[in-house]
Amino acid sequence: MKKIITNTTNIIYTVLIYINYISFGITCNALWPVLIDLSYIYDVSSETLDYLVSFAAFGYTIGSLTGFIYKWINRQLVIIGMVTTMAILIAYTPYYTSIYQLFIATLIIGIGSGSWESSNTVWLIEMWPEHQASVMQIQQFMYGIGSIISPSLLAPFVHGIANETEINVETRKSSLIIPFMSIGALQIIAPIIMFGMFFFRRYEKTNRSSSITSESSKSDDESETDSDDESDSAPYKMKYRKIKLILIGLMLAAYMGAEMAYNDYSDTMFQYWQPDRLTATQSATVMACLCTGCTVGCLITAIISLRLKPNIIIAYHLAIIIGALSLLYVGRHNTIIIYISNAMLGYGFSAVWPGILAFTERHLKMTDRASSFIFFFTESAVMFTPLLIGQYLTTQPLILMLFEAIYMTISIILFIIISMLFLLT
Repeated sequence: MKKIITNTTNIIYTVLIYINYISFGITCNALWPVLIDLSYIYDVSSETLDYLVSFAAFGYTIGSLTGFIYKWINRQLVIIGMVTTMAILIAYTPYYTSIYQLFIATLIIGIGSGSWESSNTVWLIEMWPEHQASVMQIQQFMYGIGSIISPSLLAPFVHGIANETEINVETRKSSLIIPFMSIGALQIIAPIIMFGMFFFRRYEKTNRSSSITSESSKSDDESETDSDDESDSAPYKMKYRKIKLILIGLMLAAYMGAEMAYNDYSDTMFQYWQPDRLTATQSATVMACLCTGCTVGCLITAIISLRLKPNIIIAYHLAIIIGALSLLYVGRHNTIIIYISNAMLGYGFSAVWPGILAFTERHLKMTDRASSFIFFFTESAVMFTPLLIGQYLTTQPLILMLFEAIYMTISIILFIIISMLFLLT
């Protein structure tokens, strides 16, 4: 009977997490399609607004460390507080009176994002340890749905590059009120329900056995694998565990540097590259293609991951990303090829992040602290992206493509090193 109740509770919380991931995808992708409008509203250059990425990334690294406090503070309450704060701040976006207020709000939203992602990932793995790969893919599928909705929701309200006599600042600000208020309202639904659930059907953490597949680890520590979660012997006694966690963190840093840079800056790149620059609406449509490819990829990989190991999934998705970037560069003067390559790129992006997390759980076991450690690295490279490409993006938009190539190369090299290390130890 207790098991039935636990399973029902897990299903309810999983549904809530997935619903919130749709809203989270909308929130995280809300600012980037409107960057050019914001540059007019705050009378600042596009290069200045590029630092929003750094503030968001820095906040994310801070928020990812909340896993270290769950020994003393309830995780569910922390997540509720963080997501609620995100909802309020994103809804208020059109009303900030200075660029500095927007920077601070973005920093705090980043803290909430880091806390949410690092925490709910472990939460889902705790509830469904035998299906962690599929659970992670569905999680990203829900995020993908949100990322499709976001540019589609904002596209009718975005003016982009336009004559200031035709579209003034007040017109731009008033146009953004409805979409951002709607985004905030969607984002706050799940935390409100979770808050009620905390009192009427609170989640209780259950112990889970290690999902490490190393036969040597299992046989050596077989007598100890029934111990509690904080003392599971296999993952904690694994040779070079900390080194492996660091390498995985560095790979995530390089990979997320590439993925987030493309997500954040490609919209601007498409509107500035010559001679066939896209309009704001066309650029938003390209981003919708990217998000659609990512969403479809998550759904397909959720099924494939039942058969294939995470390292295989990661490998062929990295290959798809490289192929898509090459196609985009070669066919950058053809609108159809731009759409197709972005859909391919979205598909490639769809499985790497959840694949790495599933790979980590499979071999090292994810705990709140291990998750915080890995997620801390995630946005470290993203923080420096504006310094590396921000000032050149409007004059030399193809610098983003060079940036992607460098970071993806680093990611692939680190992935090969990590795979070899697991084979040899």
